[in-house]
Amino acid sequence: MEKKTEDVKLPEKGIEGDAGDVSPQAINPAKPSLFARAVKYFGLEGSVEKKEDDSQEKEPQNNYHSDDSDSDDETTLSSKITSQTKEVKEILEYVIDPEERNLKNYLNLNFWRKKREEYKKIKEKEEGDYSVHRMLSDGAKPSIEYYILTSISAVIATAGLIQGSTAIVIGAMIVAPLMTPILAFSLAVIWGDLNLIKNSTISILRGTFLSVVISAGIVFFVPISGYSNEILSRTRPDLFDIIVAIASGVVGAYGYANKKISNTLVGIAIAVALMPPLCTIGIGIGTFNLDMTLGATTLFLINLISISLSSATVFWMMKIHPVLADENMVKKRAIHQIIISVVILTVIAVPVGFFMLERYSVETIKRSAKTFVDSEIIDSTVYDMKVVKTDKGNVLFMTLKGSKIPKKDKILELKESISSRHYNLADVKIEFILTLDL
Repeated sequence: MEKKTEDVKLPEKGIEGDAGDVSPQAINPAKPSLFARAVKYFGLEGSVEKKEDDSQEKEPQNNYHSDDSDSDDETTLSSKITSQTKEVKEILEYVIDPEERNLKNYLNLNFWRKKREEYKKIKEKEEGDYSVHRMLSDGAKPSIEYYILTSISAVIATAGLIQGSTAIVIGAMIVAPLMTPILAFSLAVIWGDLNLIKNSTISILRGTFLSVVISAGIVFFVPISGYSNEILSRTRPDLFDIIVAIASGVVGAYGYANKKISNTLVGIAIAVALMPPLCTIGIGIGTFNLDMTLGATTLFLINLISISLSSATVFWMMKIHPVLADENMVKKRAIHQIIISVVILTVIAVPVGFFMLERYSVETIKRSAKTFVDSEIIDSTVYDMKVVKTDKGNVLFMTLKGSKIPKKDKILELKESISSRHYNLADVKIEFILTLDL
């Protein structure tokens, strides 16, 4: 028997034309995907369909805001293009040297990578330099906080000086804000910032005046019995004070330029060279002691100028100035400040060095006289010694004490020994105090 073959009738084309499309998938439908089978197995068809419906409902809202997102994208793209254009212009103007501006380099990708790295380093340094300028500018403003901290520091430092307590004096330095205006002044000279020079100068002058008035008022209304070594040590400046002040200025400037160093420690290092001399000036004024006032004023000026000199040198050498600034102008301003500071410091240092040498000579005389007495004159000790200036020259007055009067030849030998070693000593006067054991 012959098998009847039935013709497969294809569906007729519908109204919209979709029903008439026939594909292999329509004849042999594909197996459901692994995801679809998993959804069906766990009974999640409803939740998936719900999520799909929710997403479809939200589509019109997203389409509604599509114009805004496109506008934002266009703005972002425009800003990026502007930024990159500016970067390329600055690289061409400030990074690429004139002899490097040729077609061969412009077509070399490695050349552009190298110059872009240089440009990034320049921008990072510029940001750091402006950060230093901002910090010093903010700290140099004569604000109420500056006056409060200065007043508190002056009170604590004056109390520490009167009591002779080094710990209290150092404690006062933690809150002393005098460092910032001085460093700001030096940086302002390097930058040529007249406004910052004005603000820092005002802060220095007002802070100085306030500290002196406070310390003078304290000792005037609260009488003191005498002067401690902490006070006296600030009335006899010497060349070592210049060394300390210069080192303090270097630490201060480098501490601000280098973020790894604590500004608090830097402030203490500089304030130690400033606040105690200021308070000593006030103590001298409050007790009407002119010599003390002049000695402490000399020390303060030495420290102030030395710190300004060394900090300006550090800022200049570390190139803490605008990247696009004229190097010749920066160098000119720095050298001018250095020269002026050196001249003023030299004018002050010459007499200070002279008095330092004189004090050293006096101490040498005393030391050699004491050594001779201890080794050559038995049963006698030095009770008191002082060198007095007279019309004839320096005269050493010695007071010895002991249970036995020294022989005359030993006294003459003592005089001869001291006079022969020190050419600036005109005479030696010796007194003896006889002590008895009762």
